[in-house]
Order: sequence, then structure tokens, then C-alpha cells
Amino acid sequence: MKTKQELKLYFENGDKPIQEHFWEWLDSYWHKDEKIPQTSLDAIEKVVPFLVNNNLQGSAMQLTVPMNTKKILNSAYVYTGMPYQIVKVMFNEGLEEIEPSAFHSQNIKSIETPSTLKVIGAYAFANQGNNINGMDSIEEIILNEGLITIGDYAFSSGRVTLVKNLYIPSSVQSVGLGSFNIPSLQTVSAPAGLDLSNAGIPATATITYR
Repeated sequence: MKTKQELKLYFENGDKPIQEHFWEWLDSYWHKDEKIPQTSLDAIEKVVPFLVNNNLQGSAMQLTVPMNTKKILNSAYVYTGMPYQIVKVMFNEGLEEIEPSAFHSQNIKSIETPSTLKVIGAYAFANQGNNINGMDSIEEIILNEGLITIGDYAFSSGRVTLVKNLYIPSSVQSVGLGSFNIPSLQTVSAPAGLDLSNAGIPATATITYR
């Protein structure tokens, strides 16, 4: 498949495009009557069934971040009262930063950050939970080695009941105010010397330094 720049070279003033050039141009685009296979898309926002305890309760969004994305911008996917929420995100390798409030108030079940991520901004995943038709919330947080900064209230949510264990990678140098204000936390494994005094971790949780 040819890029736009390559195709333009066939049709400059004075050129005499041949049959193959026209075919290459046609083959580089999808016709309106063709079905685009999901595997051919870099970014997918797909509505999927919203299940709670195996009961269908509406619709939700599954998001696949485009593979060349370096940064997810401020408030890019903040929940603002739509009739659906994001419940699943597939992050791309190559992503380096998630800016503040990027997924604020969504209902992502499992957050697994890619190996290239370095910065999670303030409130990026704050207040995860069902804001439409239930009480379900985030169930798992898996942070990557190579992560450096976690902003204020990045994962703060008073509604979480299933996240009991947290592993903070050895590469993390800064954890912001209230960033892990998660009432259900029971154990936290953290690198030696990391200041977690204001991270919001429940007093009942056991913090082990490695």
C-alpha cells in the first residue's frame, strides 16, 4: 500500500499516469462498500456489552490506543455524562506519558501500563467506577518497570473494593499526594527510599520496602 506522498508523485503536472498507478491509488484506500477488518485498524473505539455479574446492563467502550501514540493528552477521555463508559484500554508500546485527568471517572477494570510509560499525570485514573448503572469499579493495577512519576491522586478512588495488592516498580522516583487513596489496599511493595507518606495508602495496609 502506497503512502499519500508516494501517490502524489504519480499525478504531478505533466505526468502521464499509467494503469498500475491508478490501481495503486485505488488499492491504498477502502471503498465505501468494503468492510474494514478490525485487524487493519491502528485505533479502535468499540462499543461492547456491559456486563455486571453476567447480566447485560447496557453498553461500554473498549479503547485501543494507536500504536504511534507518545502521549495521551489532558482530559482526553474524561467521563462527562455519556450513556457509556470505557471499561477496557489496550495501551500501545511506545506510549510515554498519560497527562492529567486523561481517564478520570471512567470504569476501567484492569489498568496495565506499557513498558515504555514514564509519567502518569495527576488524576489520570482517579475516581474509576460505574457511574451509570452499578457499583463495580477497577479490579487490577499493574504498573511497568520504567515508570518514573505518578502524579497527585492518579489512582485515587473511594469506591474500589477489589484492588488489594499493589506493586510499585523500582524505577518510580515520585509518588504524588493521595495518588493511591484506595481503601481496599492491603499490601504495597515499594522500592527502598520512596516517600509514600502522603500517597493516601490506608493505614491498615502493610507496606514492604525492597
